Amino acid sequence: MRTAVVIVSLVVLLGAAVLWAKSRVVPTYHVLVADIPKVLDQLSGAVATPAFAVFMFNTPNQPNSDDAINIQFSLENGRPGFDWVLLGPRNIKDEERFILFARSEGFVPKPQKMNNVRYIRVESGDIAALCRDVIVKLYGLPKSGPVDLIVEGFAWTP
Repeated sequence: MRTAVVIVSLVVLLGAAVLWAKSRVVPTYHVLVADIPKVLDQLSGAVATPAFAVFMFNTPNQPNSDDAINIQFSLENGRPGFDWVLLGPRNIKDEERFILFARSEGFVPKPQKMNNVRYIRVESGDIAALCRDVIVKLYGLPKSGPVDLIVEGFAWTP
């Protein structure tokens, strides 16, 4: 009898753990490159902290998900900015490529560090255009193409 109670208790605990883990999964949306300005507008109205929108995509020449590029908009001190976060292997490898591209488009990328994570941030100019142009001009994806989106601190409404 005692063994049955232990087994039932373990099953209940395992079920609760699975439900909790599923509730912590961040939803990934599929958006079009054309949606980028709308994402920035919605993020800019966020009042929660932290608030960010991460775009993830692969390129035809490196389709492996381990080579995904991650770029984001985030709010820092209430100001939206475009961030090239130096965590993923592809972002680290392409850091200089991004900096040269951003400068050639008239932006001023600035190195930053927060929570021991280095990133390059652009706050001035049309950062929605910079985000779009990184995807379309720098990496050659179509303007009508989809990218993955993860949001925190605001609700994405297509």
